[in-house]
Amino acid sequence: MDVPVTFACHFGRLVSLILRKPDSIDEQKAELRALVTTSKSGPANLALRGDGLHANDMAVPTQSPGASDLIGQFQAHGLAAILFDMDALPADLLAVARIVAGMPVLGDGGSAVEAKRLAVGATTVRFAARSRHAEPMPDAVTRLSTSVAEIDFGDVYDDPIAEAKLRETPRHVHAVMPPGEKSGERRTGLFAQFAAVRAPSAPCDQLLASLDIAVDGDELADLLDGLIVLAEQAARGGKAAVVSEILLRIGRREGRIELAEHRRIFSLALKQLAKPSILRTVAMQLPREPQRRDELASIMVRAGDDGVDVLVEQLAAVSSTGDRRVYFEVLREMKAGVPALVHMLSDARWFVARTAAELLGEMQAPQAELPLTEMLKHHDDRARRAASMALMRLGTPRAMMAIDGGLKHDAAQTRIEAAAAIGARKDLRTAATLIRALDSEKDDEVRAAFLLSLGKLKTADAVQRLVQAADAERGLFKKKTTAFRVAAVHGLGEARTPAALEALGALQSDKEQEVRDAAGHTLGRIARAGGAPSTAAR
Repeated sequence: MDVPVTFACHFGRLVSLILRKPDSIDEQKAELRALVTTSKSGPANLALRGDGLHANDMAVPTQSPGASDLIGQFQAHGLAAILFDMDALPADLLAVARIVAGMPVLGDGGSAVEAKRLAVGATTVRFAARSRHAEPMPDAVTRLSTSVAEIDFGDVYDDPIAEAKLRETPRHVHAVMPPGEKSGERRTGLFAQFAAVRAPSAPCDQLLASLDIAVDGDELADLLDGLIVLAEQAARGGKAAVVSEILLRIGRREGRIELAEHRRIFSLALKQLAKPSILRTVAMQLPREPQRRDELASIMVRAGDDGVDVLVEQLAAVSSTGDRRVYFEVLREMKAGVPALVHMLSDARWFVARTAAELLGEMQAPQAELPLTEMLKHHDDRARRAASMALMRLGTPRAMMAIDGGLKHDAAQTRIEAAAAIGARKDLRTAATLIRALDSEKDDEVRAAFLLSLGKLKTADAVQRLVQAADAERGLFKKKTTAFRVAAVHGLGEARTPAALEALGALQSDKEQEVRDAAGHTLGRIARAGGAPSTAAR
């Protein structure tokens, strides 16, 4: 790949990171290092044409990371090109990337970004504005159709900062140190600007009140910038209520916006707010704020896969059954989260893979069938069991194979879960499989689970096997325990077919007290539910 194109790819990636992952300082530093290195090879001119982004007249691959974000920001800011000098200063490269990733002021023809460039004193990078006379595109965004060599560089703004730097500073003017620095302690080096601190222009309540009534695009952009800073500060300080209020109020205001240009401002702001530290603060409130749960859930839904990642993280971290159910329900509604959950099945952390499998089973997502099957080879038994249960819930051909394997699993709990899955799905094809598994099962608890599932199936073969299990044995060598016979009675109570009710009636006169009591109790429960004829109980 040619050096200018490489430079464009790194710049696009840096802009994308600042826009979407502002906390990814290490990644941003890596991209900045790459930009400084490639800048030494010569100047780079990035221009937007009708067919995409070009670097020194060479097309930049649209599939390269950050390319789409960079093109979108070019369009939003009204830029035709960005001109980088050879050996552009690192501080200038970072400053311009931040400006390009920032909130656009629509309709200003590029003057807002130019004002910001002048304000930070970036002299080795310049902006070229889009022609004001260009015919608008259908999406209200004008694209360049000329090469870099044909750009009218009269549109490139003058650089008074560079001229001013050539003049000697008057001796009576004292240098003003940046906030938080003392004389002799100025930050230096390639990454000094990563420590820059932004300050909001007003308190949170005031900014939110102004946001509710603002209609001007410039004012909306400024207010959203301030609220983004406040939300980040509140998240760091653990002020969950403040974070949620900012996100909710921004979302409500966005719903009342009519102009497409203004909606884009809000969309970009919400993208900047969709970071793990902020979303995690919102997610933690879901179990604690039931009256606002729908609104809080809407924030997570809006965040897409980022929201899914945070919710799954919370789900894996909490121990309360109630909290887990809340996160389950929110994630189940986020159908777009299925691809992210499928990806998490291959996570090296067993508890993350297990949680993802459980969720996919709850959602009954058929596209997870193959990855769940692969997960049956997981090194951790808990993850394998979760995958098996999830497959059983799907009811696909592979799921039926998983059920068959689950009935023969070494772990008793897995065999019980497999039987429960058969009963829950009422898959009549598996009745014979369950009967064969019952005949070879030795564990009393597992056998009781098998009998209960046979009752839920309600097939003639299942009921016949339950009647045999409940009947008293004859002869000196009895193999049936009383507990086994009582479990069969409960299975007949689940079936409630005529043959099952008749068998229960006969068992009321059984020789064993526990069997008689179980049959009478079961018939009484069925009668109270209106599921048995009055003649059933004798």
